[in-house]
Amino acid sequence: MKPILFIVLTSFLSNLAFSHGGGLDRYGCHNDNVNGGYHCHQNRTPANQPPLQITPKKTSEKPIANKWCQNNRGISEFRTKDGTYVDCLTDIYALEAEFDDNWKEAIGQSLHYAETTNKKAAILLIKRKKSRKDYQALLERVINKYDLPITVFTINE
Repeated sequence: MKPILFIVLTSFLSNLAFSHGGGLDRYGCHNDNVNGGYHCHQNRTPANQPPLQITPKKTSEKPIANKWCQNNRGISEFRTKDGTYVDCLTDIYALEAEFDDNWKEAIGQSLHYAETTNKKAAILLIKRKKSRKDYQALLERVINKYDLPITVFTINE
């Protein structure tokens, strides 16, 4: 009886060790934000998989942010006390660099970085060549409406 109980417990715990917390959809699947693509767990695949969530960006914001940071005598990828990474920390700003279509995420990140470093919040908005909207106008509208203490720098991709 004990060997059977041991085998059952071991197999149960091994499944827990290799799982992750997720955000699975109704098919037991999710977009992989780290490696890209869409994959499923529990050997379940939807009959009609949603299209892959592939962004049209071919470049990363990291080299753009690093160059901006170097030009402004900042520290790239500064690790905060919370274990997060500021894209560029200068004497004045805690800056989040983001492509223009991710402007909403940049707001929260820049405010968090400012709070944790006691610097002013800033966003380096990287304007993509193929942007279909004026994301800078949307960003500035939200900043102005809520009187957010965020400085915006822009740069072309």
